[in-house]
Amino acid sequence: MKLNLYDALQQPSEIIEVLNEADIATLTLVLSYITSDLSYIDKIRPFVKGAFDYSVNVPREISREIIIKLIKELKNKVNKNNNLTKINMIEDKYLSQLMSVGVGTEVPNEYIPMMKEELNFGNNSPRDSYIENIKKYNSKPDVVIIGSGLCGILAGIKLSKAKIPFTIIEKNDSIGGTWYENTYPGCGVDTPNHVYAYSFEPSYEWEEFYSKRDSIYKYLKHCVNKYNLNNNIKFNTTVKSIEYNEKLKKWKTLIIHDDKISTLDSSIIISAVGQLNKPSLPDIQGIRNYNKPIIHTAKWDKNYNFKNKNIALIGTGASGMQVAPELAKITKKLTIFQRTPHWIISNPNYHRKLTDGKKWVLENIPYYARWYRLQLFWGFCDGIHESLCKDPNWNFSERSINQTNDRFRNNMIKHIESLIGSNKELLNKVIPNYPPYGKRMLMDNNWFEMLNRNNVALITDKINFINSKGITTNKNTYDFDAIVTATGFNASKMIWPIEVIGKKGINLQDYWEKDNPKANLGITVPNFPNFFIMYGPNTNLAHGGSIVFHGECQIRYILGCINLLLENKYSIMDCKTEVYEKYNSKLDKQHAQMVWTHHKVDSWYRNKSGRVTTNSPWRLVDYWSFTKEPKEKDYIFSK
Repeated sequence: MKLNLYDALQQPSEIIEVLNEADIATLTLVLSYITSDLSYIDKIRPFVKGAFDYSVNVPREISREIIIKLIKELKNKVNKNNNLTKINMIEDKYLSQLMSVGVGTEVPNEYIPMMKEELNFGNNSPRDSYIENIKKYNSKPDVVIIGSGLCGILAGIKLSKAKIPFTIIEKNDSIGGTWYENTYPGCGVDTPNHVYAYSFEPSYEWEEFYSKRDSIYKYLKHCVNKYNLNNNIKFNTTVKSIEYNEKLKKWKTLIIHDDKISTLDSSIIISAVGQLNKPSLPDIQGIRNYNKPIIHTAKWDKNYNFKNKNIALIGTGASGMQVAPELAKITKKLTIFQRTPHWIISNPNYHRKLTDGKKWVLENIPYYARWYRLQLFWGFCDGIHESLCKDPNWNFSERSINQTNDRFRNNMIKHIESLIGSNKELLNKVIPNYPPYGKRMLMDNNWFEMLNRNNVALITDKINFINSKGITTNKNTYDFDAIVTATGFNASKMIWPIEVIGKKGINLQDYWEKDNPKANLGITVPNFPNFFIMYGPNTNLAHGGSIVFHGECQIRYILGCINLLLENKYSIMDCKTEVYEKYNSKLDKQHAQMVWTHHKVDSWYRNKSGRVTTNSPWRLVDYWSFTKEPKEKDYIFSK
């Protein structure tokens, strides 16, 4: 349907057909929200068992009744300009009931403020309240943003809205960060599109529920162009070092462009370099002796022809899960070397396309996209958070950490067995011995079907060394035409190799003991005044959710800090050490209760000493609450 909402409502038979392609639970939330009539959610309550219960089967007569009623209400409330009028908006106290029915379980009242904010997007979104206040000041600090990936672009958009002067430094010749650098076949998101987009810039162009790399990159390019950021970005420019000048109360950023060194002075630094931007080659003896191509997924060689070649793949994590099925289609032989198996989720939406009708509904039906986002947030993050917490009374701690976690385990094993069948040898190789969610959960990208192909072999023997021709394990020697490494990133080396020097000449990497990064709320560090981090320590979401949501929380907090500086006519603010230590102590205590610290789990989430440095242990609502506004008492201010 290409009609706008008002015109579509004049053609009931056509709009009924389109609404039948939408999620009836989400449509019911819309109807209840704009009418304040809770009787509709009572009609679907018995049939919604979870946020994404793919077997939801609301009786046809109930679905039709709700759709017809929604059309009638919209027809009465939507004017010719497609604006919704005469809304009898539901009272706050009933919002939790709507949320609870929409996700199929009880949602606490503490989610109401966050949900109200999510629903209230427009020219005066509460998430932009600091921006509106900052605009009032004539004199504003200048900002250097490092990186033009998802968080750097977000920071640029928000600073631009606040009329704060800024420059984005980008080492590549394009924006996009990881979505520019990673071009391997099959590259895409394992988070649903509709939460992997800025809340203020929803996309109705997604063709799939889980988009591939090109779609995400196109979306980010769209955002940069729409918000006119290109003139603020210095491309092909490397940041060598950042040093704080205590006398001038300024940061000096040393940059290299066209082999020429220059400096930028700024009042504020925002690091948006992220965690997953420094590819890590496997630490295997002799790897440099191999005399044929070694291709890391994050440094993909588009010119190499894999067709009919004998290829090794080292690594079975997220990128390995995506690239392997694509390689298996064209290679003569694909030999996959697995150190540790991963838990893999069956998700019917992972390969599904969005219908034209569903896209139209997301774009045109008021509040539909907002309620859909809530369902995604709950189903992929907060709704499963409790299952990631250790139950001290659980009797089967070797395989799972609580009853729900054990149920997840059994369901995933059933899925694996349904695809692999009676092949006991292969089953033993692919079923992990640690609890679900201990490592990053992966979406089934036809992985098990691929393992059954005649040209694919899964090797779990330990790799002893690599020679000039191939790989030697403790049992066999293999020759290959090329080796693909899907071995991730140096995630614990945050902001590295950029040298960051704070007050009294303190080096940030030394302060962090090289691989033990910490920050208050993942954003600020003592002795590094006016230095803010996005996607910093312990802000990665390993169990779902969306790094975009976290990014929006972080930039709001940063804008709140800038607001404090301006309101009180301060030059700098520096996080108090006791605040920093208290937050990280609380964070580590929470991690001790989480699945990532299970004794059978060793992953890139943890540094060499075993501390979790990458992941957030909090629910989305917790982090949203922590970062809603900065506390003046947490900082030392100076004129």
